[in-house]
Amino acid sequence: MAERGSAGWLESEGIATLEASELARLVDRTSERELRHRLIGGVREVALREIFRRMPEYLRPARAAGFDAVISWQITGAGGDGTPETVDEYRIRIHDGRCTILDERPVAPDISIRTDPATLLRIVTGNEDPVLAVLKQRLSVRGDLALAARLTKLFAVGPA
Repeated sequence: MAERGSAGWLESEGIATLEASELARLVDRTSERELRHRLIGGVREVALREIFRRMPEYLRPARAAGFDAVISWQITGAGGDGTPETVDEYRIRIHDGRCTILDERPVAPDISIRTDPATLLRIVTGNEDPVLAVLKQRLSVRGDLALAARLTKLFAVGPA
């Protein structure tokens, strides 16, 4: 169990074994500064891999009915240096009430979302509102903004 402000839970690949509610609680108890510091290098890779691996599990199929889009997630700080100029890109497609992780980039995305790993982790655990993240310029959205606005309703966010 991590103490308030400590991110010792981010030291290993243990993040992959955490239940959503426990992950949300730990993210909430970890300072923004500590999250940003720890989410560099190997821990960053493990956290991002786990976030996107779980994304299809958290899609609400009924709410995704009629939604059809390819979303490009551009996560800054790639290469282990933490700088915003370098990004890792993850693409998902939401279609027919399903979410699929795309390995290839056959088409241009309908929506591009750019953020840092700490902000992404706080959003997917329900510890930060994505609209406020946009207003704080910690998350940027390009492309079909009407579709992008619907994304927040398509996924179960935070602890169940």
